[in-house]
Amino acid sequence: MTDNHLVIGKQLSQQQSLVSIYWDYQNIPDVKQAKNLLLFAASLGYVVTRKVYDKNWQQRNKISQKRTFVNLGYDCVPVVQKIHDAVDFCLCYDCSDEAAISLYPHTFIIVSGDGNGEILIPKLQNKGKKVIIFARPGNENKNLERLANEFYFLDELPNLLESYKLAA
Repeated sequence: MTDNHLVIGKQLSQQQSLVSIYWDYQNIPDVKQAKNLLLFAASLGYVVTRKVYDKNWQQRNKISQKRTFVNLGYDCVPVVQKIHDAVDFCLCYDCSDEAAISLYPHTFIIVSGDGNGEILIPKLQNKGKKVIIFARPGNENKNLERLANEFYFLDELPNLLESYKLAA
C-alpha cells in the first residue's frame, strides 16, 4: 500500500494530483498500449499505482505480456478466485480501498469496458476522485461513457498523447 503523503522520498504538495491505473487485462488484453498509458497517466500527475489483473499470468501465451508489464513497473495481479467476474471484483475492491485512503486530488484510470464499472465509478466520484475509462471499441458498456469524467477507446491513446503534447 502506498503512503500518499510521502512517495519515494518526495513530499507531495496539496496541488499535485495522484494517478492510479487499474487494468482488467482479461477484458482488454492489449499490452501494446501499456507504455502509452503510462505516458498519458504521467501527463496528469504523479503515478502511484499501476495494477493489471488477470486470472492466470502463468499461461504460456501471457508470459511475455507479463514481462512487458513488469518492465514498465506494473504490478501483475493474479486473480485466483474461481467465481464469475472475479477479476472485476478484485479490481473494484483494490481501487475502492485506495480511494478511501487517498487524501490528495486523485485520478483513477480504469482500463475495462464491462458493466462492473457502473458500480465503481460513482463510488470513486463520491470520494471526490476523477475517473477516466479506457475501453475497447465494441466491448464497452454504454453507461460508462456517461458516468466517467472522461471516456476513451484504448486505440485512441496515441492520438490522445499527441494532443496532450501539443497543448503543453
